[in-house]
Order: sequence, then structure tokens, then C-alpha cells
Amino acid sequence: MTGYRDGYDVRKWQASGQRPRRSWVRWALAGSTIAALVAPWISGASNHPPIFLAALPVFFVSWSPFARESWATERGRAIYDEFEYAALLRATARAFAAYIGLVTLLIGWMAVAPDLGWPVPTQRMHWIGWLTALLAIGTTLPATFAEFMVPMPDMEDEML
Repeated sequence: MTGYRDGYDVRKWQASGQRPRRSWVRWALAGSTIAALVAPWISGASNHPPIFLAALPVFFVSWSPFARESWATERGRAIYDEFEYAALLRATARAFAAYIGLVTLLIGWMAVAPDLGWPVPTQRMHWIGWLTALLAIGTTLPATFAEFMVPMPDMEDEML
């Protein structure tokens, strides 16, 4: 074998249902992250943002094998090979950088929005909507990035 698959055992993802990978989980996490970003801007009943939509990534992250295992501990690291562990480290670093950029962007928005007449949160439920969205995105972004950075097993590698 050549390329990134050298020494990479894809059979462990299918072995007796252990840590199954599902291709729809990565897209559900990405879509729910975008929905969580949009949710605080939507006004529902009584001018409240939809809190469930802001917390949607937390629901989908439960299907990701990268969120269920404690990979940062010694015992958790033992279940991943070196390729997956390196991809998890890169995914976590990129997720934190993206999250810091998002929070910086929102703080910048809050700093200039009143002077420019842009909308800002004014009610308690608006702030709760933003905080729920930021908390959900911050806790699920490393698993979301890992879902995209660790390759799915190829169709020809799948066991029948």
C-alpha cells in the first residue's frame, strides 16, 4: 500500500461493531454547527431564539466515535493508532483556532455593532441563545473536525 493508508488498519472500524463510523455523522455535525450559528439570529415565539436548534450539535456528537472516547487520556490513546492520534491532535488544534476566531469575531461584532446600527442581543433570552450556541459549538467542534480529518474506510476495505 502507498499513501496515507500505510500501516492503517481500517478493519477495526467494522470489527464486531466496535466504534462504527457512519458517513452521515460528519455531515450532520457540520450542518448542525451551521444551524447553531444561525439559531441566535432567528426569532421564534415571544422573540426567543430556538434554543434546541442552538444545541443541535450536542445531539449529533453522540454518534461520533471521536467524541465518545476519552482520547486525551493514556487509556483513550491506546485505542487509536498513530495516524488517527495525529489526526485527532491536528483536528483539535484547528477546532480551537476556529473557535477562538469565532469568539473574536463575535466580540468584534459586539464592539462595533451599536455604533453602526447593527443588531445586538438586548434581551436575556437572546444572550442565552448565543451562549447555548457557543457552548454547543465549542464542545463539538473538535469531534466535527476529526470526523473530516480521519478518513472513512474505503468501500473495498469493508467486510461483508
